[in-house]
Amino acid sequence: MKTPEEYFQETVTPPEKAKVDQKLSEAEKAFLEKYVGLEQSAILAKMQPVEPERDETLAGFAPPRPKPVVPVVLAEAPAAAKTEAPVEVPVLAPAPAPVKAAPAEPDMDELLRREPELQLVSFFIGKQEYALPIITIQEVIRFIAPTKLPEAPAFLAGIVNLRGRVTPLISLKVLLDLPETGEDDRFIIVCRHKGLQVGLLVSRVATMYRAPQEKMEWGLETRIGIKSSFLSGLMKAEGRLINILSVERLVARVMGT
Repeated sequence: MKTPEEYFQETVTPPEKAKVDQKLSEAEKAFLEKYVGLEQSAILAKMQPVEPERDETLAGFAPPRPKPVVPVVLAEAPAAAKTEAPVEVPVLAPAPAPVKAAPAEPDMDELLRREPELQLVSFFIGKQEYALPIITIQEVIRFIAPTKLPEAPAFLAGIVNLRGRVTPLISLKVLLDLPETGEDDRFIIVCRHKGLQVGLLVSRVATMYRAPQEKMEWGLETRIGIKSSFLSGLMKAEGRLINILSVERLVARVMGT
C-alpha cells in the first residue's frame, strides 16, 4: 500500500503559484459576486497571497516538488547549399477546425461508485470522524486566518488567497451542526472542484483507509434523510461506520446551487 506522500507525488498536480494578475475562474467570479458584490476590489486587496512552505504542510499531504527544467541545446543546423530561388506556389489555408466546448467535469460521487477500491483519508471535526477520497484532496496545510466576509453565512469562515486562488474556508462543524467540543480547527484540507478551490476546516487528520466497494454504502437519502445532505456514503471500518463527505455537494452549497 502506498503512503499518502507517494500517492500525492505520483497523481496530484501541485497548485499553481500565486500571481497578482492571475485570471479568476468563472466559479471564483460567481462566488465573489454572490458574497462580496461591489466590494470585490477592497476584499481582494486585503488578501495577501499565501504560499505554505513544506514544513507548514501536513507530512504526507504536501503537493509534489516541481521537477527541475533541463534546458535543451539544439545543434546548429548546417549551412544550406546555395540553390536557385524556389518558385512560389500559393497554398490554400485549411479551414479552421470547429471549436469544441470543454467537456463537463464528471460527477465525482458517481465516479466513486464505479471504482472497485477507494483510498480515503479520515479526519476529525471535534469528536466526529469523517473521511474524503484521497483523489479529491490537493493538499493539507496548517490553519491560516482568513479574511472575513461580512454578508456570508456562518459556515463560511472567510476566504484566503492560497497559491493565487480565491479559496473559501468552510467551517464543517458549523455546516454539519456538530456539538461544540472546544477543539480548534488546526488544519485545512484543500480540495478543488468545478473551478473552485475550497478549504475544509478540521481539528486533526487521523489515518488513511483502503476500502473495496463491498465496504461502502451509497444512497443514504432513504436511510438518514436530511442529515445525508453533504455525504456521499458510509464506509464500514473495524465494526463502525465512517461518514464520507461529498466535495461535490459542499461546493454546491457554497455556490448556492
